[in-house]
Amino acid sequence: MKKLLTTLFLLGVIGFIYYSYEDIVDYVMYNIVYKDDFNYASPNQYKRDYNFYYIKETNDFNPKNKNDILSIIYTGLNNGWEDFTFFCHLDNYENCLKDVESITNDKILMSNLNNFVATYNSFDKVVVNVNNFGRVNIKVDKLYNDEDIKILDEKVDEIYNSLITEDMSDTDKIKKIHDYLINNTKYDEERSNEIKNSSYTTVHHHSNMAYGPLIDGKAICGGYTDAMALFLDKMNIKNYKISSSKHIWNLVYIDGKWKHLDLTWDDPVVNTGVDMLLDTFFLIDTNELLEKDKTEHEFDTNVFIEAK
Repeated sequence: MKKLLTTLFLLGVIGFIYYSYEDIVDYVMYNIVYKDDFNYASPNQYKRDYNFYYIKETNDFNPKNKNDILSIIYTGLNNGWEDFTFFCHLDNYENCLKDVESITNDKILMSNLNNFVATYNSFDKVVVNVNNFGRVNIKVDKLYNDEDIKILDEKVDEIYNSLITEDMSDTDKIKKIHDYLINNTKYDEERSNEIKNSSYTTVHHHSNMAYGPLIDGKAICGGYTDAMALFLDKMNIKNYKISSSKHIWNLVYIDGKWKHLDLTWDDPVVNTGVDMLLDTFFLIDTNELLEKDKTEHEFDTNVFIEAK
């Protein structure tokens, strides 16, 4: 009898292990093997403390669906983390790793996430490593390195202190910076043509970054937008970058409303070579924006919901 009970017990244990194998592996990996990977760093100083309709931060790093994965990646980017890990519990979310791959390989989707973080936390490249047990590691190659930030912060402070006084309204402050950047920047047609023709040279351009307009005096739309965002953040004015398939500009929350601000189109290139300063795209609403131009300014209202 005793032998029979022992045999039944062992069969029960074997059966439990057989049917609970995935749960057991999941538990061991998450709670023992990879436990130390889930000790997250503190946010850096550029973290934005406000959320958006499209994407929000999360404290739950155990995704249950695709939106949870988006929130986790956004949280890592917004916090300025250069390396972070989360875990796909494959017993409960079978397609988790496939969804991670789908999201991180989607250039438009990842670019949209980049639009919602501060300039210095934006990425140049994201590298994703996954394993069959559900561990997902993300390494972020930042667009701006420490030396870039040091140089740019000094320049931003210099410009801000020379142009801005605290008795100015927010609109007046933005206009001062808008005009300064346009008057001291030329549109980088060479870089723009390279992008359009996919004919890149060995010449390194900074014109897609804030470094272009602030240091080199040359910019394409990404450079104008990043530079303006640095000043908006310094003014503690809520903002993010908004983009279409062809263009990028700033969206600014001012006087209780979201308004468009497009320095690139207010600094037009003309055949005569004369420098021009316009305010056609200065703090306008979406109806005005689309009345003035639809070719480059039609955006995804499911993403940039504040601009509807």
